[in-house]
Amino acid sequence: MRCRLCQGEVEKQFDLLVLGRHEVGYSRCRDCSSLQTDDPHWLADAYSASLTVSDVGAVRRCLTCRPLIWLILHFLHLRRARLLDYGGGSGLLCRLLRDIGIDAWTADPYGTSEYARLFSVDMDSAAPGSFDAVTAFEVFEHLPCPEEDLARLFRLSPSVLIASTQPYETKYDKTWWYLSPHTGQHVFFYSRSALRRLASRFGYHLHSAGAWHIFTRQPVNPIVRSALKGVLSAPSLQLCRILMEAMPDRKHVARDFQISVTGIEELKT
Repeated sequence: MRCRLCQGEVEKQFDLLVLGRHEVGYSRCRDCSSLQTDDPHWLADAYSASLTVSDVGAVRRCLTCRPLIWLILHFLHLRRARLLDYGGGSGLLCRLLRDIGIDAWTADPYGTSEYARLFSVDMDSAAPGSFDAVTAFEVFEHLPCPEEDLARLFRLSPSVLIASTQPYETKYDKTWWYLSPHTGQHVFFYSRSALRRLASRFGYHLHSAGAWHIFTRQPVNPIVRSALKGVLSAPSLQLCRILMEAMPDRKHVARDFQISVTGIEELKT
């Protein structure tokens, strides 16, 4: 077996029972130091429901990601960006972003986008350059073939790709909470080195803080880079989240309501 991200050799670390019935091996790559499961043949079972019962933080995550995106787009002078939220699930984050005037769209091979059905995108039809920004929150670790799946995202050539995933460290063993074997949906875990290599491979610059990762196509000057680190701190996001609740949203909601009545063709004018 080879690493599904870099094709390096892997060595077995431990076994876990996934979904309570599949004996699965977890192996570490000798090259990029990432951790992966055996070939995830159980994914059809794992995604019988797109949202697992233990993902109780899904709504809170959307409320936190909204100010994060708004701040990053402003710092990078992308206020009018057309944004794709990949792995958007129910479409809740897409809806929240549209409520504050961001031209957000969503795509998810497993989700149904209930909150943003008019703004759901087929990834196979998305052309390079069609989105200025791409977000992928708690998505990377779900990708069964990260080498191919991430290449599809980066081929869209966005100015910025904003992601979140918990980096893997070699000190972690089978008790690491992020492995989440009871859900069966987490199948690949990236080392920080792997994330840096990923950025370099596609010509991006990586800025990370904890589980947040910002890939920019252009280098970021030191002042903005320092500001971005401040943005990624919990107190900054909490304050912005509170302030954002006071932002006007009526005109944006009304616009999308009109689109729902007159049809999606209005977006093309």
